[in-house]
Amino acid sequence: MPRRKNRKTRIDPQQSTVNNNSELTDTTSNSIPSSSTNESQASLPSHTSAAPKQSCDLQVPLPPEALAVLTSASSARVQPPSEASAAPKSAWGARVQPPSEASTVPSSASNARVPPPLGVSAVPKSVWGDRVPPTSEPPIVPTSASIASEPSPPEASAVPKSAWGARVQPPSEASAVPKSAWSHSSRSFHPKERSSSALPTMNESMRNLSVNKTTTLSREPRSESVLPMKRRRLLCSAVPDTAVLCPIRRPDDGGSSGTAISVYTNHFRVDIDDATINQYDIDIVIVDSNGKSRPARKDDRWETMQRIAKEKKNFPLAWYDDGKTLYTRALLPDLTKPIEIKMKKGDEVKTFQLNIKNLVRQDKIQNIFDFIQKNITIRPRETIRIIETLFKQRARNDLVCVRNQFYNRNQILDDLQDGRGMAKGFYQALFLTRCGPTLNVNLTFTCFYMPLNFVDFARKYLRKDITANFTEYEAKIFKKLIRDLLIETEHTGRTIRYKFRGFGRPANQLMFARGRVDEESADAGIPEQISVADYFEQQYKRKLVYPHLPCIDATNGINKRANWLPMELVKLVEWQRSLKPLDATQRARVSSKSIIKPLERYNQIMNIMQGRDFETDVHLKDLNIRVHKNEMLQLKARIIAPPDIRYRHRQDKGEVIEHVDVGKWRISNRFYTTPEINNCGIIYFGHTPDQEVNGILNKFSSQLPELLKHKGIIIRTKLTPIIKTATKEDIENTLTDASQKHWQLAIVILNSNSDQVHDYVKQLGNQKLGLRTQCVDMQALRSNINKLHMYVDNLSQKINGKLGGINSVVNTKLALSHSSREDIFMFFGADVTHSTCSTDRPSIAAVVASRDPTNTLYAARICEQYPKKGRCSVEIIKELDRMVADLLQVFARTCGGRLPNKIVFYRDGVDEGQYQKVLDNEVNKIKNACRIVYGDRPLPKLTFIVVKKRHNTRFFLYDGKQTMNVQAGTVVDQDITHPFQFDFYLCSQAAIMGTSRPTLYHVLHDDIGFSSDDVQRLTYWLCHTDMRCTKSVSIPAPVHYAHLAAFGSRALNFDDDRTTDNVDDDDGDDEQLENYSIDDIQTKLMVLDPKVADDMWFI
Repeated sequence: MPRRKNRKTRIDPQQSTVNNNSELTDTTSNSIPSSSTNESQASLPSHTSAAPKQSCDLQVPLPPEALAVLTSASSARVQPPSEASAAPKSAWGARVQPPSEASTVPSSASNARVPPPLGVSAVPKSVWGDRVPPTSEPPIVPTSASIASEPSPPEASAVPKSAWGARVQPPSEASAVPKSAWSHSSRSFHPKERSSSALPTMNESMRNLSVNKTTTLSREPRSESVLPMKRRRLLCSAVPDTAVLCPIRRPDDGGSSGTAISVYTNHFRVDIDDATINQYDIDIVIVDSNGKSRPARKDDRWETMQRIAKEKKNFPLAWYDDGKTLYTRALLPDLTKPIEIKMKKGDEVKTFQLNIKNLVRQDKIQNIFDFIQKNITIRPRETIRIIETLFKQRARNDLVCVRNQFYNRNQILDDLQDGRGMAKGFYQALFLTRCGPTLNVNLTFTCFYMPLNFVDFARKYLRKDITANFTEYEAKIFKKLIRDLLIETEHTGRTIRYKFRGFGRPANQLMFARGRVDEESADAGIPEQISVADYFEQQYKRKLVYPHLPCIDATNGINKRANWLPMELVKLVEWQRSLKPLDATQRARVSSKSIIKPLERYNQIMNIMQGRDFETDVHLKDLNIRVHKNEMLQLKARIIAPPDIRYRHRQDKGEVIEHVDVGKWRISNRFYTTPEINNCGIIYFGHTPDQEVNGILNKFSSQLPELLKHKGIIIRTKLTPIIKTATKEDIENTLTDASQKHWQLAIVILNSNSDQVHDYVKQLGNQKLGLRTQCVDMQALRSNINKLHMYVDNLSQKINGKLGGINSVVNTKLALSHSSREDIFMFFGADVTHSTCSTDRPSIAAVVASRDPTNTLYAARICEQYPKKGRCSVEIIKELDRMVADLLQVFARTCGGRLPNKIVFYRDGVDEGQYQKVLDNEVNKIKNACRIVYGDRPLPKLTFIVVKKRHNTRFFLYDGKQTMNVQAGTVVDQDITHPFQFDFYLCSQAAIMGTSRPTLYHVLHDDIGFSSDDVQRLTYWLCHTDMRCTKSVSIPAPVHYAHLAAFGSRALNFDDDRTTDNVDDDDGDDEQLENYSIDDIQTKLMVLDPKVADDMWFI
């Protein structure tokens, strides 16, 4: 790919994938294709290394010793089940009562926490049915030559954004999770209690400081265990770091199979010289005329440091992290004397004071190269943080910096019609890779609140005219949505910033006492009652236009007293990120703006790099840092061959192989296995159908049996649509009647805009009645009625899967170079999803696992989890051992008593900072579950792989003429991967629009002993086994199913008893959990009817 210097390219953003919140990452064709229907830590014992030669049969109940092990492993707090509760029931407990508006699923009778006896036809209710203890737009970069680069990461957090949806970003590469046991040896180097500034203190620190490249060099961040947040004041992690297990090293030098190609990636090489960096603990305050000080605001702190660097000639070159840390290469001469700067703020001149408290530590840049060269095994997070803070310095003056994202502050936001707008910017982070340090740069799109007058903002946000009527209920809902938003006023002649806390009474009714101002009156000085509206008219000559609107309760951080402000005199502070999810219309608008083709993305990234003035940045020069910004990094890559997809011949003459062409294939034959449907029906819920709707229903019901027959699905009954209204009574009565008639499937056509109708159908079908349902959206059916065969092709794949059929088969054993016929594989997928729009909603943990010899059919187990009080993060799946144990028994029941001897576990939703927590906790939970279920039999070998979709690495293929997307099956395991751990990038999907995004896989644990070629090929082939489509998808099918199960479970009811006390209301300040542990996480298991509990109800 030729070098392109200062090429002027007009930025015309297209699409990115919209996350569950309104932060938009620039992803496109990596999404999972969906059908056109709207369905809506102990190590294993030594004997585990030998693969069992025979199948394992389930025959006898668990011995008492095994029960004791599980009780210990799961921290059980309850008594074993009584004889009455041991009767085998469903896999998920007894049937639930019909959900109603006033009730949810009733609790079960047993509280046992032990697994069921083996060898029975169903899992006892005590395993899963019970409550368990808490186990022409402006350019992205301004044309000013003063722009520099990289952001520093925020104060490191023990909790990623995903943990509870609070208004924080996920930790960047440079941020740290709570310090692992690896780091304990270095804690004495940097104590957390820091003395006041003094030269003796500095000298003592210098004597105690040392650098040992064999130990970790990252200090414990201030916010490591306690993180101040907007929605929750204190947040902490309930999962300790034990470092019992370590991520494995790469077993070879990378894979070799496949066709070799060359690709470009949006990483730029960085040259760094060795140096020693001094880190100081500082404090910047405002000093009033009385000598009293208070903390300065973030922007004022930054401006203070810039003024000091400019005006104090003897002050050495330093860079500041926006918080309480200052970095220098030269030692500061004197720490005892505060440095004062006077700055004009509005009409006042204020004094800002820099207090240098202590020299905290020294870091060597050499740590980066020691890590890359495998001389140390702990990632030098603090050293990376230093470099990223350095890159951020000049950019901070010209751009809006949000963690490691940068936005041109002069751009006009793309209005989303609800008081929010989309901004386009770029992402930047430093990576330590096999080829050395690299700078990763990508486009990013994020939603911000627009700086509107509060009345106008409320109009847009609530989509109604609040000046006519603003009810108390609406105010309460609105408060929850925007609590802690920053607002400002200008009626006093200067800008004063506040934090929104809530609403009060209307301005013409809210009274307060003030001293009389008439000095000649006999009552002078005696308090008088005055309304807020009258006060602003008398004091500021501002007669309110909307005195009937409620006042805003605000705080400015100086004191806790209420500041009552009229709504019309308040405006929103600009550049505040919004985390509220987008609606369908907004997602479509954002997608149309953010899908970007490969060539356009390449050009825009190169334009960003050309606009960064790295060469003249004095901070970069101080450390002799050079960024190779003129050309992206060129890599070696390979294209892996896809698997053969096996179907049945139309005439039932055996197997037929369909070949994959550019990531997709066609179904020209029958599904591999299909059920025979003797009893089913079509139900329509909605308003009374008119002539058009009746015609659509009749055409669909008459043609559906014949179209399904082409795929091998035989319907033995005549389909006549049942027409009903979408009321709860009609829905329940109709589905109950269908269940009593033993329908195998209810095809439900929904003509309603309410998600509640769909959710209620699923609750009744999956939880109360055990009736399999396939929902069809009436609008989708109407738009596809003239191409019904294509629509039913997609619909039939879901129907066949839900009824236990197999659409197609991929022989995954053929992907492995070393596999015997006796090997029995079982594939797991796990995901934890978190709500971003409500702090009250728990996290949902989903675990799915294959349950048949072809590894095509899957079963799912779902669990809610959240802290019983206070706030703490939920990084791991607490009940994973129980969920895995139950799924192992499902596998054994389906496979004639056999158990797998090899387990491959794909785990999604894990940031790099959580790898150690997941490795220490979840791997051991899986192994403990195996010990219980297998008893004295040989234990299975386990491989644990983390799947990461949310990253900013992209690949570009250049054929000498044009820049395009890489092909499906492209794998990269060289240059930009981890210096020594086992990871690789795989782009398994064919891009339809925009730039394809590869998935990053990190093998944390591997008892099986995969080579790079084997694990890459196996993973790629599993991306061809998704039951919902005839395309290779971006992640393996087990992981996709886990995501679908977690998402679909939000429509269902969980058991309404909790394992501990109720979660506190979050209206007040939360208290930090003291001596918190995994037991502070409470869980609830989802109960399904036994007839559908092991079905693929989630597809």
